[in-house]
Amino acid sequence: MSKTDSKNWTSQEERGSRFGIWFSASLFKVFGRRISLLFLMPVVVFFYLTGKEQRQASRAYLNRAYKKGLLKSKPGFWTGYRHFLAFTGSLLDKLGSWTGKIDNTHVSGVDGGDFDAAKKSGRGGVVLTGHFGNPELIRAVATVNERFSVTVLMHTKNAEQFNSVLNQFSDHSTVRLVQVDDIDISVAMMLSARVEEGEWVVMAADRPPPNSKSENNTIPANFLGGKAEFPVGPYILAAALKCPTYFLSCIRTDSKPPFAISFHQFADPVVLPRKGRMQAIQAYAQDYANLLESVLQDAPLQWFNFFDFWNEFSTEENENAR
Repeated sequence: MSKTDSKNWTSQEERGSRFGIWFSASLFKVFGRRISLLFLMPVVVFFYLTGKEQRQASRAYLNRAYKKGLLKSKPGFWTGYRHFLAFTGSLLDKLGSWTGKIDNTHVSGVDGGDFDAAKKSGRGGVVLTGHFGNPELIRAVATVNERFSVTVLMHTKNAEQFNSVLNQFSDHSTVRLVQVDDIDISVAMMLSARVEEGEWVVMAADRPPPNSKSENNTIPANFLGGKAEFPVGPYILAAALKCPTYFLSCIRTDSKPPFAISFHQFADPVVLPRKGRMQAIQAYAQDYANLLESVLQDAPLQWFNFFDFWNEFSTEENENAR
């Protein structure tokens, strides 16, 4: 099994469109989150029943979460549906954050601690997130009094779709979405300039980049009882920028305020020596995987990587073909 198997999320057809984003944003603007989610429930049922690959990926993750003790009961149809519904809710929260309906008063953990210290330092940095919870809510606290700017790197053309929709629903934003396939010299120089100006560069560290020309763009790390491939790009970029690197998670809770941020320093700076470079990257990737696993203990249904994350399906298919 090759490393490229873990990249099959890029070959999946985007199950959505600009119209879908616009429709969800319109619902949210008029009715708010709760009513919008009720309207979207039939749509979630449709995608859950027809999305075989996504449903299979969800079940694989939920089974691992159950074996790790993150879920109280063995996952079945209802748990899988709730997983999809949580993803839909996170999209509404993303729209709410980026259109000003959610602000810093809805988020705990932004006053005091590492987040407050990093914000007040005025230094730029790299912020590692992932496809879990609601990391986009950094927009809610970034735009308050326009205290600092954020550049969010995305490996999908959805960045362009979201930018287009947000321009219709948001008067202003200090968050810039940048769609990148690979971080080449020109992108690195642009990001370096922004970090020097005090901006935060936010990027997910839980998916291999699409269309990468290098075969060494991922490295294995232990995660939820199995080996999974994590990208090396975030650590190479952080080392090149020579700035503080942080880990950020933001999950929806059942309390008030409804969101909670976990933010702390990951490394300052990330150091990749010439000798033992890949070993250093592997150590950083494992640290990230450990942090990710600890976050999911509080919100196991807020994991949104709906693809063959552990390369299990291709292995099973190969074994069945023998």
